Order: sequence, then C-alpha cells, then structure tokens
Amino acid sequence: MMKKLTLAMLFLFIGISMVIAQTRQVTGTIISAEDNEPIIGASVIVKGTTIGTVSDHNGAFSLEVPNTTKTLMFSYVGMVGKEVPVQNIMHVVLNTASTELDEVMIVAYGTAKKSSFTGSAANIKTEKLENLQAASLTKALEGAAPGIQVTGSTGMPGDNAKIQIRGVGSVNASNDPLYVVDGAPFDGDISTINTEDISSITVLKDATSAALYGARGANGVVMITTKKGTSGKVQLNAKVNLGVVSRAIPEYNRVSTGEYYELMWEGWRNALVNNNGYTPEQAAATASGGDKNGIVGKLGGYNSYNVANDQLIGADGKLNPNARLLYNDDWNKELSRTALRQEYNVSVNGGGQNSTFFASASYTNEEGMVKWSDFERFTGRVGLTSQINSWLKVDAGLSGATSKQNGFLAEGSYTTNPFYYGRMMAPIYPIYQYDGNGQIVRNANGDIMYDMGGGNSPYAWAGHTRQYAPNSNLMVTLPLDDRSTERNMISARVSAEIKFLKDFTLKISGNTDISNDYKTTYQNNMYGDAEGVSGRSTKNYIKKNSYTFNQILTWNKSFGDHNLALLGGHENYMYTYRYLEATRTGFTVPTTEIVAGSVAEGSTSYTNEYSLEGYLFQANYDYANKYYLSGSFRYDGTSRFYKDARWGTFWSLGASWRLSEEDFIKDIHWIDNLKLKASYGQQGNDNILDEWGDPIYFGWQSLYSFDDKNNGTLNGAVHNQLLNKKLEWEKNSNLNVGAEFAMFDFLRGEIDVFNRVSSNLLFKAPRPQSTGIEYMWQNIGTMRNTGLEVSLGFDIFKKDNFHWALDLNATFFKNKITKMPKDSDGKAQEIINGTKKLSEGHSIYEFWLREYAGVDPEDGSALYYKDIEDANGNVTGRETTKDQNAASYYYMGDAIPDLYGGFTNSFSYKGFDLSIFFSYQIGGQMYDSNYLGLMHPGSFGTHWSTDILDRWQKPGDITDVPRLQNNYTAANAASSRWLTNASYLALKNVTLSYTLPKTIQKKLDMKNCKIFLTGDNLFLLSKRKGMDPQQSFNGTADYTYVPNRVVSLGINVTF
Repeated sequence: MMKKLTLAMLFLFIGISMVIAQTRQVTGTIISAEDNEPIIGASVIVKGTTIGTVSDHNGAFSLEVPNTTKTLMFSYVGMVGKEVPVQNIMHVVLNTASTELDEVMIVAYGTAKKSSFTGSAANIKTEKLENLQAASLTKALEGAAPGIQVTGSTGMPGDNAKIQIRGVGSVNASNDPLYVVDGAPFDGDISTINTEDISSITVLKDATSAALYGARGANGVVMITTKKGTSGKVQLNAKVNLGVVSRAIPEYNRVSTGEYYELMWEGWRNALVNNNGYTPEQAAATASGGDKNGIVGKLGGYNSYNVANDQLIGADGKLNPNARLLYNDDWNKELSRTALRQEYNVSVNGGGQNSTFFASASYTNEEGMVKWSDFERFTGRVGLTSQINSWLKVDAGLSGATSKQNGFLAEGSYTTNPFYYGRMMAPIYPIYQYDGNGQIVRNANGDIMYDMGGGNSPYAWAGHTRQYAPNSNLMVTLPLDDRSTERNMISARVSAEIKFLKDFTLKISGNTDISNDYKTTYQNNMYGDAEGVSGRSTKNYIKKNSYTFNQILTWNKSFGDHNLALLGGHENYMYTYRYLEATRTGFTVPTTEIVAGSVAEGSTSYTNEYSLEGYLFQANYDYANKYYLSGSFRYDGTSRFYKDARWGTFWSLGASWRLSEEDFIKDIHWIDNLKLKASYGQQGNDNILDEWGDPIYFGWQSLYSFDDKNNGTLNGAVHNQLLNKKLEWEKNSNLNVGAEFAMFDFLRGEIDVFNRVSSNLLFKAPRPQSTGIEYMWQNIGTMRNTGLEVSLGFDIFKKDNFHWALDLNATFFKNKITKMPKDSDGKAQEIINGTKKLSEGHSIYEFWLREYAGVDPEDGSALYYKDIEDANGNVTGRETTKDQNAASYYYMGDAIPDLYGGFTNSFSYKGFDLSIFFSYQIGGQMYDSNYLGLMHPGSFGTHWSTDILDRWQKPGDITDVPRLQNNYTAANAASSRWLTNASYLALKNVTLSYTLPKTIQKKLDMKNCKIFLTGDNLFLLSKRKGMDPQQSFNGTADYTYVPNRVVSLGINVTF
C-alpha cells in the first residue's frame, strides 16, 4: 500500500509543473491603528486558497499570487481581520478587535477562523506559557479554558500534570487526550518540549474538532504548534529566569512532643484496660512505668526529656511539669530546602522573501524543594520554511532534548518516601543521637551520629529501637540511593506542500519521534530495605519509536457568496516499544551498575508493536459568512483488534449561524457578535490499559504467561487470556450545542452544552471456572458525561494608558454509568475498587463506604450505620453498630466537583503589566487517607493530627473522635468520616512585568526588552491545612510530592 501511494505521489509531483498558473509579486506593510506600529506575524492569505505568508518584524510582507487573485485577507490575533482588493504595493491598517471573532486557530490538519468554526475548541493564550515556571506545558492548562480538568500529579521536578477533557471517557481504557505537535501525533514525553518554543496551543473538545483524528481523538486533542521563522532582518531573543523553589502546601497540623507522649500513654492505658483486663489504676501504673511495658518502653526506649522514663508521664496521664525537652528534630524541615530554579533560553529567527528559519536552545535546572530531587534538561530546535517557487513549499523541523531527573519514591506508604516518612514519623524520634544534655553525639572521628532507629549498623543507638520505620534514616539513605531517569528525545517533522490546478494543495508529511529512557533504581548496600541482600540495583532501558506519514489533499473554491473547502487524506502510523530490565543484588562495592560479582535476581525484555492506518475526509461550506456547515469522516484500522473487527468508522457533522451578520441584528449596535452552533459525531478509543496503567496491545489474542512458572530446569506456561475475535473499538458519541457572543464593546463569551456517551466500553467479563480463566476482555459498558461550559471576558476599563480585563471560565459536568457487564445470573455487575463501586446509575468516581455515625458517648466507641432487613432481605430501617465489619455500605458522595475553572485579572499601565490568575473548584469530595493515617487510635510511633485532641475521654463526652486505644481497628475503618469537601481557591500565578520604552530600546539597539517578576502556587485555601484537593481525579489522596512554590525574576530581550 505504501509503495503504491509513494509512486502515485511521485508521478503527481512530476506532472505539477504542467499546470502551474502564472503569478505576480505583491508587497506591502501592515500596521496597527492603535499605535501605528508595525504588526509582526500578521497573516496574509489569498482569499479562497491556502496561499499566504506572514509579515516580518517591520510589518512588511511579500507574496507571489496567481494573476487571477482579486482579494487578500489580513488577520492577526486580537485584531479585526480585513479583506482588501489586491494591489502591487499595499498599506494595510488593522484595528484592535473587541471580540475574538477573527482569531485563527490551529485545528486538525489545518487552520480555521473562530468565526467560521462549527466545533468547540479553546485557544490557550500565549501569556499562560510566558508566565509558566514548570518544565512541562501540561501545568499551563489548569484553569486556562473550560472543559479542561488538571491534576498536579506530583510536584517532582520534571513531572507532567494529568489532563482530562470533558469528563471521563472510559473505565479501563486511557482517558488521556491525544497530543499533536506540528501536525503529527507526539509520542515523546511532554516535558521534553521547551515551552518557549511554543507559539500556540489549541484544545479540541468535541466531535467536529477532533473526529478527524478518529481512533485517538475520543478524549480530546491538544494541538501544539511550535514557533516558525519570520522574513526580514535576523532577530535574536534571549530570556533568563532565576527563581527560588519552596513548599507550596504546608504540612498537616500535628501534635507537639509533650502532647504525643500524653496521648500515647492514654491509648496504651485504655488498651490495657479494654484488651488485657487491667483495672484503670493498674493500667495507669503500668503505662507510667519505666520498664518495657511503660510508655517509653513501648515507644522503643525514646525519651525526649531530661527526666527518667518512669518520671515522664504521671499516673494522671500528664507530662511531668519539671521535664525539659532535650531535642525536637523536624524531619520535614531537615529533608527540605529552599531550592534554586534556573532557565536560560536563546532563539534566532529571520529569513528572506522566500525562506525563513528558526533555531533555539534552552537549559533548565530545577532543584526540588526536597533534597536529592532535581531535574536538568537541554533542548534544541531548528526549523526551516522555504517557498521554493510559486507552487512548492517545504517545511522541515528537527528538535531534540536530553534530560535527567533525580528523585525517590514519592507515592505510597514506603519508608523511602520522604512525604510519608516525614509526615508520619512521631515527634519523639530524632534524626541524630543525643546525649543526656541534649547535645548531638559524635563518633571518635568527630562525625555526627545519626539515629537509624535500630538495626546493626554503625549508627545503631543502644537501647533505642524505633516503633515506626525501624532501621532507617532518610538523611543517611537517600544520598546513597539512586532513583533516576535519563531521557533522550529526538523529533522530526518534514512536509512538502504542492499547489496545482489553481485551487488544489497537496501536503505530504513524514514525522518521527524517537526516545530512549534509561532508569536506575538502586537501594544501597549499607542501610535500609536492601541491607539484608547487600544492596539491590535495577536497570530499565525503554526505547520508543513512532512514525507518522500522511498525504493531505485540499481544495478551496469561492463562488460568489459560496465558499467550499474539501480535504481528503491518508495516514499511516507505526509505533514500537522495547523494554529491557535486569536486577542484581549482593554488591560488595558501592556502585549502581550491574557489575560482575553481584547476584542476578531477575531480568526480562519484550517488544510491543502497534500500527494504525486511516483514511479521512472533511468538507466545509459557508454562505455569505453567515451560514456554516461542516462534516468529517475517518476510517481507521488498528492492530489491537482481530482483522475482521479492526476497522472503525468515525464521523462528525456541524453547523453554525452568525446571527450578527443578519440585517435584522446589524442594526442592534450593542451586539458585536452573536453565533449559534451545534455538532454531533462519533470517535473511537482502542487504548486499553492494564491494572498498572500500561497499554494492552494484544487484548483479543489467546495468550500464555511464563511468569513464576519456572522451577529450576522445569519450565512451563499457563493460559491466561482467552481469544476474542469480536473485540472492537470503544466509541464516544459527542453532542455539542453552543453560542458565542460579544456585546457593548465590553463583554465577550461562549457557552457550550455537551453530552458525551461512551459505549462499547471494555471490561474484564468473568468466565466460568471450568475455563480456568478468570476473565475475558469484552465490549460491554456504557457511560455518559453531560455538562455545561462557560467562558466570559470583560474589558472593564479601557483608556489610552490603562487597561483592566477579566477573563473567567467555569465547567459543570455529571458522570453516570448506564450499562455494566452481566454476571452469570444475568444481573448487572457491581465492581468494587478501593473506595469506589462501579454500578449502573452511579458515577465512576462516586464513593462506596460505610457511613460514620459518630461516637458512643458512654464508652467512646466508633459507630457506623447498619441496615435493618426483614426476612426477605428488604431494608426496613437502620441502626448503629460498633462492629465495623457488620456495618452497611452506601454511596457517600462524588469526587467530581460541582463547578471548576479559573479566572484572570489583567492590568496594563504604560509599560507595566500585571496578571493575577486563580483556579478554583466548588464541591466534590476527597477521601483524605493522609488525614486518616494521622488520626489512628494509638499506633506506637506514628504521628497524630491535632484533631486527635478532641477525642473521647470519659463517659458523657460529645465528640466525633473515638477513644484512643492501641490496636482498636474499628476507629479507623474506611468510612465517610474521611471524606472532606474538596472545594478550593488557589492563587496559581502572579506576574508583574515592565517593558522598557521604545525610545530606550532604540538607543540600546533592542527590538523589545521586558523585565518580569513572577510567582507560581502562591496561595491555597481549602477545607484542611495540608490537604491537596488537586491531587487526583478520583478524589483519593496519597503521600505524593507536594506542589512547589516558585518565585522568579527574569528578563526577556529581543535584538
């Protein structure tokens, strides 16, 4: 197929010269009516064609146009577009737009004016990127436009944020959007793209805008366009940004050292009474004693005060008033730092009449606010655009990046995770060893002696064995461990654009993304988890190659007031993923390399291949710039399904009506723009994921597993997946109805209502035990997302020297599962997954938990609700129970917020600009397991929230915190007690800049010079201090790397 297409294109190319039309040269300048300054980068297009150019730094342009050309169209973002009769020398003046009507957007396989676009898409303003202080552009999308929901993932330097567009599209397949860079799907890590190289980002949200991407457009598309060169004198741009990094979200409020001893004493006393049959007096005496059963003994022998163990806590449970605190180490403070962030960018661009170029290089070095975490990256990009002659245009771009990320496990309850370790470590446990006077102990060489909390290392402290995380100290082990990722990335985009027969354009493109990841996970051979095996080192090598080839033919024709644009094309996509891993233990020397002499623990390798082929077509029609129709069709085949089921058909239809162009509206002078639009279509999703979130490429095939089935020389395999030739695409049907408006030269906005139905959802359907297989992938489920998006812009104050604008957006959506797999008895399945239960009629993120009923005032027991059932199993009422295992489960709220979005205030006065950006969320629930861990009933050695001070203490106490009691598991059972309102208001960015006056710039031979001060993640208002409500889409918490606060000073100069 590819050979035939290549030959056809070759013959077509050879024949082009026979039909080239005669042309003439048109030159001119474009200036702004507001200040008479030249407009750089304004678009100049021959009406009814794709022939065009952009203005240079002097506002000048030069363009070869067919002799039959009558009209040129001029446009620029923020300006009112203009159509002007063609002349050999032209002088064009553009006015500032009061609406975004003539904004040009990058869309699937081309561009479109916002005024003519029938779909739903959002242009991310360039200021968002300019103000961004993160290695990944994904973090610039939060609150930037309606319909885009962003979670911070982790604050680890170099990490990407997670994005969902218009709700949740799938249960077991990917919900990530497709990223397209310069017209081709991008398979590299987003953090390898330098944000300074980006000229625009467009987010495609509905079927009309994204259906041309067929199989991969179901979850929306993020279109990234990089900068191009401009004709004219060569320009050099340099930008330097230096800042400090600190913790953005404070730690949870936790008890003091003295309070901790008293509380632990109380929990141990109550355990002795309720579990061991002691009298209250016996229990108090035992808990206050100085032996191993006293509170100091139960805490591993740690006494932070200058009194004897049996004198620390009295029989009344109170701290000895004469006790003096000897040490009070703060683990979080010692593990963290005020870090430095550096970013340097330089770019050069220019060109002549027919060729332009752009080249850039950047260096980023971002230290994490936790020691031993950082991210370093180098990027480079070159691009060349050349108009070879009137009918041939060539565009080529090459970019590369190399980076290294150092870090640690920043999730889960691992003792190597500083955010778990530092949060949960009781305040009585020191970092260092101390003597009886509270002085740090040093060895014979004068070196500081750390406390490992037990074990047999040189740092063992006699008589001290920590109850929490024994034989560990992250101040010792993290510098010795190595968890790093080295990444190399190269991308190429090459295209040739051929114009023939006056109205036809053929664009042939070849694109590739190649990346190599080299990961090291090394646990040192001296201390910690791998001490017993003398260290453990795992090396992972991942290589990803992707190739995209497409041929796009377009035809544009105007017939009076009728305008018709047709597009047809073909695309091939090939992807290869190679993985190699090896692990060794038993290191006699301190090295992370897998050296000879170490012991092989395991190794594996595999290769996954995936391919996609598609045929696409699109038609756009408008009449008199008032009535617009669009339709698209794509036919895709994927290697992920059996040959008889691998082809899918995806399509869309859209229409819009510009009422403001009607005569009966034009006379209403306060209406600047009014447009109605509607679209409907269907897209596909074949990206099935396993339980670890990795893609499944062979879901339809019969597979065998070799894992853990080898015993010496006896090897074997087990059948683990059944054949299913009927497995096919998940499908997303999208309806969008909306309106765009502008009025009073003051207000502009857009409202969209959407209904997104995901059908053919892939589930693991249970199989009879006789098959020996637990499940088989099948297309069974259906889910719906319905929502409303609003974006508004207000030009509150506009004068010559002062401008104040407010932009805000809001999104509301609801999710509901409408169809689930059937059990063997024919009933719809209900799948419990952690704190959620998937069932028909409920949201995918709805919590399924016990309902907490408070505390019994008589004995301080935790209470839960329990259904009362009659003989037939019908619920007739409910009662409370102290047995958490007997409690009933209920749907207890949803992680999906009632409303979310962002708003920006922008001020400008003469050369000063101030931008203040907030993001927000109203409603939604979060299951705060971090808080749960800090509200334990008496786990020796684990820290406590200050809320534990409100616990029940004696009969008659009214509180919602149960009694303290060691090993009292009912107190901390999963329940609605841990659900917290996830509403928040976050000050995400403040940027103040000053642009030097043009008179000074000219004296310094500068084109532009801006000095700026910017801050990210400056403030968060939420229900609970320490809680990060933006941590995940599903409303669950983890011990993740908290977001960073970055405050920077920089300068941006163009020569």
